Parts: sequence; C-alpha cells; structure tokens
Amino acid sequence: MDGNRRWATKHLLPRVAGHAVGVKNIKPIVKAAIDYGVQSVTLYAFSSENKGRAKDEVESLIDLIRKHLLPLSKEVLALSARVNFFGDISYFPDDVQQIIDGIYKEGEGLTKSVNIALNYSGRAEIIRAARLAAEDGELSESSFERHLYTAGTPELDMIIRTGGEKRLSNFLLYQAAYSELFFTDTLWPDFDKAELIGLFDEYSHRTRRFGTS
Repeated sequence: MDGNRRWATKHLLPRVAGHAVGVKNIKPIVKAAIDYGVQSVTLYAFSSENKGRAKDEVESLIDLIRKHLLPLSKEVLALSARVNFFGDISYFPDDVQQIIDGIYKEGEGLTKSVNIALNYSGRAEIIRAARLAAEDGELSESSFERHLYTAGTPELDMIIRTGGEKRLSNFLLYQAAYSELFFTDTLWPDFDKAELIGLFDEYSHRTRRFGTS
C-alpha cells in the first residue's frame, strides 16, 4: 500500500494525514477483493524498515495501528474472514500487542483471511523459518514452509504495488517465487475498486507456467 506520504504532499497535508486516508481505503479494497472471490489478502502495513523513519512519523503510524486495528478486524469478520498478522509483533507497545492477541482469537475456523504485515521483513521471515525448522531437526521445504508466517494460507498468486515503484521491498520474498506482479502509478489513497477489478481481469489473461516452459 504505497504512496500515502506522496499523496499527503500532493494535497499539501502532513504525512500522517496521508497515512490516515490510506487506512480508510483498506476496507473498500478488502471488501472488493473478497466479494470477487479472493480467499486471502495480505496488506503490507508496516515494514521493519519503517522503524527508521522520523520518530514522530513512526509514533503516528503506531497510533493509527492502535486506533484502527480492532475496528478493522470487526469489519473483516463481517465479511466472514479472519485476521492474521505477519511479522515480529514484539516490537510494538504492550497495549498494541494485547489488541493483536485479542484479534487472533477471533474468527477461528474461517477459511478466508486478511493478513496484516506489521514490523514485517521478508528476509527476517526466511531466517526465522530456517532457524525454527532446524530446531525441529528437519530442514526441508515442507518443514520450512510450516514456520513461515503464511503457513496455512493459500499460495500467493499476485502482488499489487501502488505508488509507481517497481520493486518488492522485502515483501513475501519466499512466497513471491511465481507470483504475478502488477505495478500501478496510482497512490494508495486513490486506488479504488475499479482499478483493482481491472488488475484481476488482467491477471485472468496471463498464462502461469511456474517454470515448466
């Protein structure tokens, strides 16, 4: 979900205003995806690298997480989907961790999921999964994948990056091996259902070979 800060600059607003508008755009996009038939949606909300931004911006981002996680989880449950979290949650203040722990307990048994990546790093996830698999005494592809944050979620079919940048930026690096990539210049706060459905349509016309030809 890239482009919040540039959206704010474009509208002569402080950066935190861009993040706030970006948060509001999550619900309609998630609903559109689930209504379309998508079983699992992952949102890159806060990367491990984001911690290196200015202190006031980081604090504002954490405050947005604090205020909006629980209402968002209720909206996701209303769509018959559960909320998962990918990343090292121990970084966040105790009250935010408590909110996350409470959300984890809801929606058990639901097959659809909305996954929120918080303090997430694709490289760190790979190292963590390899370490845990080795500790289990079985370092194989299947044991490795059991220790990924994404264990139990469907294969990653497509990645959409808004905001015009054309790179993965440490997002689901292992899972992205054969994903279809889509890049749009639209800033996240301006990304809407019509553009999302258009990208789904483009995806449906791609031929996926998974390295076989």
